Amino acid sequence: MPPARGEPVTPSPPSAARPAARPGPTARTTFMTRLSDAATSLFALLVVAVFRIIDSSINLRIVGYEYVAAVLRARRQILVVVWHGRGLLPILFFQGLPLMIYTSHPRDGSFRGLSRHVRRLSLAGMRHLGYRVFDASTFSTESRGVIRFLQLLEQSRGGVIAADGPSGPNFRAKPGAVFMAKKTGVDLLPVGAAFRDAIAWDSWDHFEIPRPFTRAAIIIGEPIDVPHDLDDAGVERLSRHLETVLNQLTAQAEDEAWGLEVAQAPQRAHG
Repeated sequence: MPPARGEPVTPSPPSAARPAARPGPTARTTFMTRLSDAATSLFALLVVAVFRIIDSSINLRIVGYEYVAAVLRARRQILVVVWHGRGLLPILFFQGLPLMIYTSHPRDGSFRGLSRHVRRLSLAGMRHLGYRVFDASTFSTESRGVIRFLQLLEQSRGGVIAADGPSGPNFRAKPGAVFMAKKTGVDLLPVGAAFRDAIAWDSWDHFEIPRPFTRAAIIIGEPIDVPHDLDDAGVERLSRHLETVLNQLTAQAEDEAWGLEVAQAPQRAHG
């Protein structure tokens, strides 16, 4: 009811309305993250272009391609298994196939600084090469990431995994690849690779980057069938066998890269 004429008016207290929201650190962080991702993707595209030029100059010797051809004809699912430090050449070789790359990083706090930036660049590069990249480190635990990868692997044509990743020891196979094959029914396809002249990265795996016009070799082993009812002891035994096979293929690749003339062979594994 309005006050009577002449009656003093008591002013109402100021409202407790909140001040207008201002852009906070979250919005800025999101923008900077997107900008960083875009810069990483662009730089990765340039790096991939350089690698493709180097790759085109390499004298490549391929042994065991018939196993890849058989897999493509039969439309079988495979899990390509490589050593982490020798993974670049197989990644370049198998581009064009619908493979999903399993990747992760150590969760013990040792993974930081330059290694983190290099990894982001590597993942972006693999995507530019046409691979689907599955990053298990984005899950709360490694086991949750593995479970999701297995679900996706069953629905895809195949995948790629480093037997000694993500943190080594170098050239020592962990049970992950055999376990994944046991759970999904895919065949393991071991691949050894070597460059004659390469720059070794200062890391646990001594990751190799080839020099232009060098010789290289890829040795593809016979697919390994993993029984679905394999017990834990069997997984360990088969993992040791896989390790032996990969080391033998790698040694053979080194011999081929250093000693033999280049033979006529398919240059890429496009399906």
